[in-house]
Amino acid sequence: EQFQERAEELAARISFEAAPGPLHLKVAVEGVSAETLDSEIREITVPDLTGPQTMLGTPGVFKVRTVRDAQHVKASAEAVPVAGRDFARSDRLIIKVPAYGPGTSAPVVTARLLNRSGQVVNDVPVTAGDASAVALIELVLASLAPGEYVMEISVTGSGGDAKEFVGFRITG
Repeated sequence: EQFQERAEELAARISFEAAPGPLHLKVAVEGVSAETLDSEIREITVPDLTGPQTMLGTPGVFKVRTVRDAQHVKASAEAVPVAGRDFARSDRLIIKVPAYGPGTSAPVVTARLLNRSGQVVNDVPVTAGDASAVALIELVLASLAPGEYVMEISVTGSGGDAKEFVGFRITG
């Protein structure tokens, strides 16, 4: 628990400009005296957001417990998503996902909650977020039974359709 609190204090977001196409990203973890403790090289394909296709960006999952926390996450571009996917029934999830369409067309984002078997539990409302291209999905977990779930996020626009999936577990 103490480690989790410290990790939340250190949470940060890093962003940088990159041209569309393949990108080699080297991530290194350094110790207190600047020695490298671990490193990893990942190959990422940066999408061309000016293309003719409709697409979704990477969903960010935020865990909130109070209405004030939810308002902060919804309004802030600086809020940092959680890395874990285990949640309590007392938690509320906010998922922010960027949606892109060709030109100035606004794609339509929808969301459905699926159970472990892939059956639809219910449709989930999607609203506009802190930027015009960001969709917000808010899910109160109190009414759901402990278990594994998947949020299916779909976007439809003049440039086609796309889907993203966010899996998570409710522990109790």
